Amino acid sequence: MDTKIIFGSIGSIIKYLGLLMILPLGVAVWYGEKNLSLFYSLILTWILPLSITITTGMIFERKLGVRKGEIKRREGFVIVALGWLFVTIFGALPYICSFTLGPVDAFFESMAGFTTTGSTVITNFAEVDRSIMLWRSFTQWIGGMGVILLFIAILPTFGIAGSQLFDREFPGPISERIRPRVQVTARMLWSIYFILTDLEILALFFIGKMSLFDSLCHAFSTMPTGGFSPHPESIGGYLNPKVELIIMVFMFLGGMNFILHYSLLRKPRRILADKEFQVYCIFLFSATFIIAVDLYIHHFANSILEAFRYGGFQCISFMTTTGFTTTNYDAWSPLSKIILLCLMFVGGCGGSTGGAIKVIRVHVLLNYIGLRIRKILYPHAIFVVKSGKKPISDDILQGIIAFIFLYNMVFVVCSIAMTALGFDILTATSAVATTLGNVGPGFGPLSVNYASVHIIGKLILAFCMWIGRLELFTVLVLLTPTFWKG
Repeated sequence: MDTKIIFGSIGSIIKYLGLLMILPLGVAVWYGEKNLSLFYSLILTWILPLSITITTGMIFERKLGVRKGEIKRREGFVIVALGWLFVTIFGALPYICSFTLGPVDAFFESMAGFTTTGSTVITNFAEVDRSIMLWRSFTQWIGGMGVILLFIAILPTFGIAGSQLFDREFPGPISERIRPRVQVTARMLWSIYFILTDLEILALFFIGKMSLFDSLCHAFSTMPTGGFSPHPESIGGYLNPKVELIIMVFMFLGGMNFILHYSLLRKPRRILADKEFQVYCIFLFSATFIIAVDLYIHHFANSILEAFRYGGFQCISFMTTTGFTTTNYDAWSPLSKIILLCLMFVGGCGGSTGGAIKVIRVHVLLNYIGLRIRKILYPHAIFVVKSGKKPISDDILQGIIAFIFLYNMVFVVCSIAMTALGFDILTATSAVATTLGNVGPGFGPLSVNYASVHIIGKLILAFCMWIGRLELFTVLVLLTPTFWKG
């Protein structure tokens, strides 16, 4: 294994992460925040973290490694897994240096940001500076399309070597590219992502009448399906149906495969013909209908229209793994809550910014189960598992089955660990489901924030966020002796 390539690549990522801290630094200067009135406070909050991050990145890049040569499969796993971990650690520095959070809480908040989980340990939003609030949302925007994918797009030195990194980070069981060259694909995906973010900012500002700051924060959290909001009551605190509708639309777009967004410009019909997109819509509409009716019957809404408003928002928010809220869903009936919990497991489409298992895997697995039933009835017949008209190879099918089994196994083990820390079954399982699926809010006391969780519990949940964002195998393969012997 070439450690120089690994350290050099991670060093470049860390260095440019430091440069991205200039944005919240500018916001801090612009707003003249109360704890930045003195120059030394400005230095502590942003200039010090920025300097540490850039300097460390340069040391990694120049002293510990020289990023040249081909990034092979094993190096790709290490760069992506450790790259995300290092980014999280250095991304936590502003929280620590500004005395907003302690080290463990800062790590948890940073991990929830970059992995687009949106779980928070902040309890008093009024005491947190705007620059820190913007940084929370901005880390989600960076992590939404992928930290590594961003640097593949902007750093020409990755070149063809970025292929291994792309395959490790871009979510979904089936590797898809817009162009054969991975760097061109990365740039086009980020361009689409950037355009959609800009459109949401404009919509929230001009149509939703949000402030520019709030529009930026929510757009940075919506497109990556993250869920951080500068308001302590999330989207519900604004009491603005227009804002809710705009965010619903962009959450829906964020949960789609971004390859389909590109197809919209060239072959619009491909979107409606895409089987995964059809299943995505069926799941959302079915869940919304059932929850809306349930809310209306149990008087959680004053009208059927209001029931669809609340139910629709929460269904899209949970299935796309965004995690925004507009009402106290934790008070809903068990039927509505179990449906939301199921949506946490399904997640968005493959190739989206959403987390969890992904629609394409669920769809293929359901088709495979149907095939096995037909095989029992007709043992001599030959059946092929398909997604729409596309046949699914045995290799991909085995990978999907293994992923879903491993996903549920990690869920069970971590849920047991959380119950051992004193949580009831619903709170423990929802905490693991929401962090492993990068959703954000859980049930019970964790529907608001995670400040009450024990330090060990926070580290367990942060681990769930990390492996969930990188789809398990990218991280877990590093824990096997075979990987390091190979």
